[in-house]
Amino acid sequence: MQLVECSFKKQREWPRKDGTKELVDYYEVTLTDGIDTIFGETGGQLTKQIATEGADKLRMIEGHVYAVRFTINARKYDKDGKSGRFVSVNIHQMMLMM
Repeated sequence: MQLVECSFKKQREWPRKDGTKELVDYYEVTLTDGIDTIFGETGGQLTKQIATEGADKLRMIEGHVYAVRFTINARKYDKDGKSGRFVSVNIHQMMLMM
């Protein structure tokens, strides 16, 4: 897929099962194959690979093509008397195609 856009590194609190909160780093990424476009967030390992320095760094070059592994998640929710579905995309791996 072609990389359309990659944000600067972002951070948010994520609730853990034990009730504590954890700070999570991520990038927002937009990718397209020319027909379908996805907007998602990078997972932990991919975020580290993008943020690292040195030979292992994954360079995020807008306009370049990447092999991508991602998961589309859809969850039902009930909040404030309203129900609906929340859809998210988690991007697990990206590899720059030469």
